[in-house]
Amino acid sequence: MSVLGALHIMVGLLNIGLGVILLNSGGGSSWQMDETLFPVWLGVLFILFGVMCIISEKFPSLCLVSMNVILGMTGVAFAITAIVLYSFNMANIDMWWMCEDDNYEYRYKTRMTTTSPEKSIILERCMAGRDLTLMVLRGINGVLIVLSALELCVALSSVVLGIKALRSRDKREKENKGDPEQQRPLLEEFTK
Repeated sequence: MSVLGALHIMVGLLNIGLGVILLNSGGGSSWQMDETLFPVWLGVLFILFGVMCIISEKFPSLCLVSMNVILGMTGVAFAITAIVLYSFNMANIDMWWMCEDDNYEYRYKTRMTTTSPEKSIILERCMAGRDLTLMVLRGINGVLIVLSALELCVALSSVVLGIKALRSRDKREKENKGDPEQQRPLLEEFTK
């Protein structure tokens, strides 16, 4: 369980770090990301799920393991939400403003002029830089989608492991019927 908790925490920290890069990139975030700051709060939630996994392993009680299962199911829902939100963000990234000339509309409305070869070279290099920037920003979004899929798998594993621990506890209680020397800690056999 502590490995799963560490993976939750790692995914959460990467969500926050890469999300802040997208938020501060200028055009790397859609209006949904700018308004809600979802990479930050998703990262904080994933870290919370990881801390709960670790705590439920260190202090295995019925309450903590049950809470871990509930938070794991919530983590599954938030991981699916993260995949959808990052996919929308990737589709809405645009850097149209990057190579725009401030006087373009004025010149276009008054008369069509030919541009000098120097300006053409500068515009061509700017467009190549814009394409490279778009590739990097879409790559960061792709990494965040993969991390969200990893979070989905980790949350599902955490839920399954917690449910197995709870079921084995119920079996042991039925077998032992109150013999305190026969009872072992809740997650002992699954965490070794």
